[in-house]
Amino acid sequence: MFVLISILGWTISIPACNLQRFNEPKSTSIATSSPAFLTMEQNPSPSPTEGIIQGTISIWHSWEEKDRAALDQIIRGFSEINPNVFFDVLYIPSEDIQTRFEVETREGTGPTLLIGPAEWGPGFLDNGVIEDLNQFLIDPILAPINKPALEASKYRNTLVGFPLTIQGIVLFRNKEIATLRPSSFEELAILAQSSTQGEDIGAILERSYFFSGAHLNGIGGEWMDSEGIPEFNNQRGLAWMELLRQFEEAGPPNFLTDQDVEFFKSGRVGWIIDGTWNIQMLADSIGSDNLAIDPWPSCDEGLLSGYVIPENIYLSSQIVDDNQEAVRKFIEYSLSPEAQSFLAEVGRIPSINSLQTTSQDKNSLIAQAMTALAGGTPYPILPELTIYNINIDIAIQAVFVDGIQPEQALQSAETAILEELQESRPTSTP
Repeated sequence: MFVLISILGWTISIPACNLQRFNEPKSTSIATSSPAFLTMEQNPSPSPTEGIIQGTISIWHSWEEKDRAALDQIIRGFSEINPNVFFDVLYIPSEDIQTRFEVETREGTGPTLLIGPAEWGPGFLDNGVIEDLNQFLIDPILAPINKPALEASKYRNTLVGFPLTIQGIVLFRNKEIATLRPSSFEELAILAQSSTQGEDIGAILERSYFFSGAHLNGIGGEWMDSEGIPEFNNQRGLAWMELLRQFEEAGPPNFLTDQDVEFFKSGRVGWIIDGTWNIQMLADSIGSDNLAIDPWPSCDEGLLSGYVIPENIYLSSQIVDDNQEAVRKFIEYSLSPEAQSFLAEVGRIPSINSLQTTSQDKNSLIAQAMTALAGGTPYPILPELTIYNINIDIAIQAVFVDGIQPEQALQSAETAILEELQESRPTSTP
């Protein structure tokens, strides 16, 4: 096994038994301050605590090379404060890391910490390979975290991971076509209509469950309870269907195609609903100065909304007692404004809310995404989500393509979901 540690832009491969201590002086080629478009809260810098905190922290991740620079900086910053803590960092391809973590953790050879998607959390907890962080972290450490992201990291009242970065569904705007930010959906529809001229389309809003499901939460509804049982077949569900119908007032809605994104990339659409993982692609297509991320506008029933999806750090169930304090302090530092600003520098969206934008912001897309996602909806990480995703999309198609009444479509979706839940869950033995 080899540890891959990126130092000053080079990737060095060293035997895993040779642990790297990140306590060298900082080179001038590594950024040590917050990015130009973000400012940190003015907290006093902590003093070094030589000899107090000791231990070894092993970290597995699947980050691309450009993102590893941020992880390196976080480790360096922590090591300046805690020089007696060693780090063993290993890159593993994304297609292998989940299974390998489970297998090696059971064998007692896995890492201390794993960086991975939030949806892995339930399986990890059910399989006994991660710790319940409710017993490990204290409220002050978690307080700065984006609230939807923190909720999306919980499974059956257990905090399965803590959000290191976030992504999610947002409302993108091409400022060349739509110059004003709407405060309400009614205003968005009016502005979109007036922006539809020639080949330009004011808005193409996505209706599919993954991109529109959070609107139900925004207007006060719920898809399921804590056990995964449906809660959408009611007046709130009907109001959500009506909201999707009103998307037609802003422009031709999209459903499960890439047509909206392709039109937007060609500079022909004012607004689309899409994921923050496409920020750079959209900025490259129409120019970063023309791209904006708008806060979700209000509507008659409440607010439009989008899912917030965290990328978590998981704590292995095989953590050694002697390392617990070092790991706790590392997690705390990872959520500090300094550490989170390193993530913003490489284009990842910080998970904390305590980074403030400057008035001269020239590259504010990360900051705009943070604002939009602060008003988002926790992405459900229950295993039952796949059943909902498929059946709600069937209901949407039934209403807007086949002409089925919304009441009938929602009832059919609830019936199908309950049947599939019963089939998928183990039955108790008499």
